[in-house]
This record gives sequence, C-alpha cells and structure tokens, in this order.
Amino acid sequence: MPRASFFQKLYRHLSRQTSSGRFIPQIDGLRFVAIAMVVLYHLNGYMVAKAGVDLHAVKQEWLQQIASVGFHGVELFFIISGFILALPFAAHYLHGAPKIDLKKYYLRRLTRLEPPYILAAFILFVFAVAVQGRSAGMLLPHLGSSFFYLHSLIYGQMSPVIGVGWSLEIEVQFYLLVPLPTFLFAIRRQWLRRTVILALMFAAMAVQVDPLQNSGRFSLSILAFLQFFFAGFLLADVYLEDWKRNPVKAFYWDGIALIAWPLLFVMLRVPEFMRWCFPLFALVLYCAAFRGKICSWMFSLRGITVIGGMCYSIYLIHYEIISLVARFTKNIGETLPYWAHLALQLVFVAPAVLMVCGVYFLLIEKPCMRPDWPQRLVRVVWKAESREKVVNEQRCAAEPELVHTS
Repeated sequence: MPRASFFQKLYRHLSRQTSSGRFIPQIDGLRFVAIAMVVLYHLNGYMVAKAGVDLHAVKQEWLQQIASVGFHGVELFFIISGFILALPFAAHYLHGAPKIDLKKYYLRRLTRLEPPYILAAFILFVFAVAVQGRSAGMLLPHLGSSFFYLHSLIYGQMSPVIGVGWSLEIEVQFYLLVPLPTFLFAIRRQWLRRTVILALMFAAMAVQVDPLQNSGRFSLSILAFLQFFFAGFLLADVYLEDWKRNPVKAFYWDGIALIAWPLLFVMLRVPEFMRWCFPLFALVLYCAAFRGKICSWMFSLRGITVIGGMCYSIYLIHYEIISLVARFTKNIGETLPYWAHLALQLVFVAPAVLMVCGVYFLLIEKPCMRPDWPQRLVRVVWKAESREKVVNEQRCAAEPELVHTS
C-alpha cells in the first residue's frame, strides 16, 4: 500500500491544473499521442544526422516510417487548441453560458504560457553560447524576436534559439484571432453553422498552393494551418451539441480506431491526403477517442493523461535532452536492425525526457496554471519585503542600546 500511496502522490503532483476546473481526460490522452509523435520524429532525425544512419537503407522499415511523419503531431495539437479555446465561446453562444471577458482571456493566455516559454528560450540561448560556443551577438536578435513570437514573421524561418517556437507562434496568432471566428457559433441553425465551418476549412486548404507554401513566412504562419483549428471548432460543436459533454461509448468506434490509426501513418505520406483529408480524418480519430469504449479508457489512463498534461514542458525542451543523452548512447545497438536500434534509443531517451521535463513542469509550468499566480507572487514578495523592513527597524532600534551598553 505504501507504493500505491507514493504513486498517487506522484500523479497528483504531476497532474496539470485547469483554470476552468473541467478536466477532459481524453484530450490529455490525445496530447500524449501528439507529443510522442514529435519526440520520436526528433529522435529519428538525430539518429540520421548524428549516428551515421543511412536513411535510404532504412526508410522502408516500419518504425522509421512512423517516425518520419511524427512532425504531424504538431497539427494534432492545433486541433486540440481549436477545440479547447472554442469551448467557452461556443458554450456562450449555444447554451447561454457567461460571456467571455476578453481582457481576462488574453491575460490568462499571457500568464499561463509566456513564463515557461521565455525561460526555456533563455536557457537554450545560454546553452547555445556557453556549451556550443555560438555567438551571443548573432543569437540575440533571434532571441528577442522569439520572446515576442515574431521570429517566423521577421525571418521567415525557424528560430536558431528555440526551434520549436515556430508552432507556438502560430498558436499565439490563433489566440489573438479566436474571438473573431468563434462568432460562427452564433449561427443558430446547426446544419448551417457546421457547413460554414467546413467551407472555411476547405477554403483554407484551397489557398495553400505551392508558391505560397514555399514561402517561409506563409508556411510558418497560421494561414498554412487554419483548417486544423477549424477541425477543433467542429469537434467542440459536436461535443457540446450532440454529446452534451458526456459522449456515449460504443465498441464500433473502437473498430474504427483500430483501422484508422495505423492507416493514418500510411496516409500521412501521401501529399493529396495531407492537402485535403488529414484534418477530417484526424477529427474521426478524435471522435473515436471520446466514443470508443476501449479507446476512451486507454486515452484516460492516469499515466497517459499525466504525460499528455506535461506536453508543453516536454515540447519546449525535449530536443535538447535527446541531444544530450543520445550523443552517449547513439552507437549502442548499432548492429541491430534500425527499428530495434531506434526503439533502444527511445528506451534510453524517454526516461530522461520525462524526468527533466517533469521537473520543469513542476517548478515552472504548473505554478503558472493557477490563474492567480501573479497576485500570489506579489503577495509573497510584499510579505518578504515587509518582514525585511521590520527586521531592519528592529535592528536600527537596537543599535542605540548597543552603543550605550558599550
């Protein structure tokens, strides 16, 4: 029983805190899948770049094929963002929930996401200068633009300080815009509302032609990914209107998931699928995560949701941990088939990623999940200053007595 008590405490400490108080475990389960895809993609990329792996020789291996499309986990995150941010606005328009206070909305986004991001970017900047020997003068402009989520717009490329920041810049662009497209939920007729959302999805995909996609500023902006956020809007609509926040489970959804998840990793390699079908296909998978009896149970497992809940911390610094660990382990198992070699490297890397990112989550990200953390910090600082002032006053009052007695 002491072991159970230890794990219960560990889960409680590592579980994220929601500002609304409404926890949807399947969403954190889907976050787990998305971040696992991204981590595997970057590990595979490191092995190909640093371990002398012949990409042409291993590209037909099943694990390498899965890893090679893992960057699409970012788009799965975009669907989740569309869903989560649409929910309160949709609840207001569809069910008469309180109107969203935009000032509080923007302030919450700022206080929740900015501190972990800025600190991670600064740590990576120091690491690049102190350990990798890169020029601080060259990196400083990139650090400054990354701080304000403007790097992709200014430079048209990923930041050399925090490479994963490009997707976070897109998220911020969506946060700024989201009050406008959520007016779609003011359309009372369900069929019309969903038709308009679908039309906007396909319109977004239609304008993503090759000349624009080849532009760094376009391909690293929200314009290249709007369809995924709108897919999240559709999911929010179904979740509130059809499922009433309590989806009915059925085994046939598990059957759909059993076929669709493996098929996804095959179809992600097909350009036309990516162009026109991926957002809707992913939407079906998300529905299965809610509606399947087995799927819903799997995506709600405590360990899965805990790791999924830490995905922001993992996403920010996982590549640097991969680099630090794999430089010592990359040659272990190199005589094995590549899928076994890559799996072995994952065994070495994954615990380190979870451990370091778990500490970062506990110390940096989780405290920022409390909506009132800035006020609490001010009170703590104020109390500390007050105590120091009292101590100084007592010390000053005692000095004349010391002089007199001497």
